[in-house]
Amino acid sequence: MKTLIFQEIIIHNRIYNLFKYSLMFFTFCILSVTMISSYENIQNFGIIFSVITIPLAFLSLSSNLIKSDIEDGTMEILLTSRSALQIIFAKYISLCLCVIFSFLLLSPIIYLVYDIQLSLFAIIILCALMLILLSSAIITIIASMQGYFRSNTNFLSVLIMPLIIPSIILSGILIQSPFDTHYLFIMLGINLVIIPPVLYLSAYLIDNIYNI
Repeated sequence: MKTLIFQEIIIHNRIYNLFKYSLMFFTFCILSVTMISSYENIQNFGIIFSVITIPLAFLSLSSNLIKSDIEDGTMEILLTSRSALQIIFAKYISLCLCVIFSFLLLSPIIYLVYDIQLSLFAIIILCALMLILLSSAIITIIASMQGYFRSNTNFLSVLIMPLIIPSIILSGILIQSPFDTHYLFIMLGINLVIIPPVLYLSAYLIDNIYNI
């Protein structure tokens, strides 16, 4: 399992440059906020914008996550030696690790640029982790459906991405009121409700992808 996760991380970064892409995306978001916001609003607006843009970083990733493996025959080879659930879990974990690492690498910049308290900084990191975990799961199911149905899948992201909207709203509320930590537990509950079924459904689609 570790070998499969490590292999997926290598593919994400050497072929699709996922780490560089997410790093550039988050850097662009942080710098653009500092340039367009006034000094009075940069802290409140900048912090919230830095967190809620996390799901946007995932929108273009679904096409390279699974469909390319199906087209070049890699998925068929993997299914002969690994279960579909292991494959999906490895792709999910590798996607999470790449994006989390790039965000954590830039988190000191957020702390210094926006001049925030340490407690609020911790809340931002936790909100970001929750959003990354949920976004990765949603992109995984979108990629699985794109690979399963093969065509006419452009509408899938429009139908499924709204699942992350409650967590985005809760992140904004929590950053504005960092002492209301019960919102963090609500976000955790949303993740626990959505992520396991989504990964299981993704594995089911991949397991039956050559039966259609």
